[in-house]
Amino acid sequence: MTKKLFASALIELMQVKPYHKITVKEICDQADLNRTTFYLHYNDISELFNEIVKEVEEELSQYVPPTETEQDRLTFMRKYLEYVKKNPVIYKILMSSDQNGGSKTRILTDILNYRKEDLPFFGSETNNKYIYSFILNGSISMIFLWIESGFDMDIENLARLIDKLCYSTYKATAV
Repeated sequence: MTKKLFASALIELMQVKPYHKITVKEICDQADLNRTTFYLHYNDISELFNEIVKEVEEELSQYVPPTETEQDRLTFMRKYLEYVKKNPVIYKILMSSDQNGGSKTRILTDILNYRKEDLPFFGSETNNKYIYSFILNGSISMIFLWIESGFDMDIENLARLIDKLCYSTYKATAV
């Protein structure tokens, strides 16, 4: 329970302040706990943050099944969007920029590495790097817009739109 309070406090503070400017004292004040309790659980803020990122990564990795067919891809995207809709604040904080402890790059890299053997190869590692960056960052931007627009599109339609754009990029650049 105490760890959850610290995690919630950090997430709340990150909504109004950059990660690197948050102090242990602020986290403790927000959680209504003392510094001694914080240091019983964590060595520093980055350890708390890494625990939050790891928890999100573990949850998101459940949604990365084999995506061999269009139905597999849509099932993955629906589940992923359901997670985002249930957790928009944490998603936006962790995926908004790498100023938040490098979480965006870490989460995306881990997801790609988890599925690397199933992903198409675009002729070279350099091509892969740019094409996957385009696909992932475009998808993240669409999801951010969806959150900011109050979830104005249903999950099914957004899943189909993202899949269509990602798959057409894949088809257009396949070697």
